[in-house]
Amino acid sequence: MDRVLVTGANGFVGSNLVEMLQAQGDEVTCLVRRGPQLARLEATGARLVFFEGFSDREAIRRAVGGQTVVYHVAGATKALRPSLLEEVNEQGTRRVGEACAEQADPPVLVYVSSLAACGPSRPGQPRVERDPPQPVSKYGRSKLAGERALRALADRVPTTIVRPAIVFGPADVDGHLMFRSVRTLATHMNVSGRRHQFSLIHVEDLCRLIRLAAQRGKRITVDETDDTRAVGCYFAATEETPTWPEVGRLVADSMGRRHMIILTIPKPLAWLVAGTIEAYSRVTRRPLYLNWDKTREITAGSWTCSPRAANTELGFTPETSLAERFRQTFAWYRAAGWS
Repeated sequence: MDRVLVTGANGFVGSNLVEMLQAQGDEVTCLVRRGPQLARLEATGARLVFFEGFSDREAIRRAVGGQTVVYHVAGATKALRPSLLEEVNEQGTRRVGEACAEQADPPVLVYVSSLAACGPSRPGQPRVERDPPQPVSKYGRSKLAGERALRALADRVPTTIVRPAIVFGPADVDGHLMFRSVRTLATHMNVSGRRHQFSLIHVEDLCRLIRLAAQRGKRITVDETDDTRAVGCYFAATEETPTWPEVGRLVADSMGRRHMIILTIPKPLAWLVAGTIEAYSRVTRRPLYLNWDKTREITAGSWTCSPRAANTELGFTPETSLAERFRQTFAWYRAAGWS
């Protein structure tokens, strides 16, 4: 049994990770903000440490103290101002790493980064961990900055980086929009182009991989060269790399819908829609999933990565196919009343 800390424990990935860790018998502490979205987390019985944000160094130290593993899952995926991405994904990550470094016996730190930190892939050439990162979005650059902040502490904190591809599964608010569009309108929107491919991973498989990274993963080094870049970093994905229309078909099949329209949106129209949503977000002061930054990623081409390092070094394999995982996800949405 490990004593573990999960940051971002009330988010999509974090909440699923907490439930899995507790099922495995770990003693779980969660670093979270106070708010209305804590019911699911409180029901787990995990210890909660509240903080006011990543400037609250004392709360971070209190949460980190005595832990054997820290899972840093918290991060900003969308923001009204780009500086918030930097504050959370770079500076916040550095402060978690510094709190770990202050411990007499520093815990293993697993940082949940993103494929966005590395950038899109070439057709037919999934990214591997040795590839030089080339993020195309502000979000991706902020996650890469978080990785580099931890690399600077790697001689003091044993750290492993996990870079998930597209994550879906129970409690995914953004993914639910795609399911709802297929179910209610029989429509699946495609902007990326019919030949671009994507790597995906179900959240339960991702959580297993994250725990394996803590137990078996190699640790990153301070320097980042062609020889060391891949050490201690793992892409999280399945072997399957469907096109976006094929993802829509997986969604439709998961709910037994035979007929569906693939609505292909030209890139200029996608940028126009993103700009309209961005303006609405600024007026309402509510960041939304589709914005200019996300559109930079959507229109960048294929997003694929190889799971080989996780397979060979961690012993990770997905438990079932993407088709079955989509069926399980729709069943969860329906049971939870989301559908």
